[in-house]
Amino acid sequence: MTNKEMIKPFSWGVVLGGIAVMAAGFGAGWVVTSGTNAKEVKAAWVDGQAAICSSLAQAHRTASGDSADLTGYQARDARDKLATSFAVVLPGKDTADPGVIRACSDMLSKRST
Repeated sequence: MTNKEMIKPFSWGVVLGGIAVMAAGFGAGWVVTSGTNAKEVKAAWVDGQAAICSSLAQAHRTASGDSADLTGYQARDARDKLATSFAVVLPGKDTADPGVIRACSDMLSKRST
């Protein structure tokens, strides 16, 4: 048996094993693409900003004695108005991010229960 014949099965095992490991890695979520990473970073940023907005709005409601129920569809406009008022406008922007306002409004709905 020559060296080429002895190495052939080993080479095929390495190639197929590499393909299997890559497929398993992507399938299990061990490998993150740049697009997925960017989405997760944006979601974390929105959640952080929304938590600040919601805390500021709740503090304002507590300080002013506002005990209005913000749950349900009927209170949507009131939640959106509060969220718009307390969402932080970052430097270089004219308005707060709409995703932050929406997430803040959702948090206000959940905190009111």
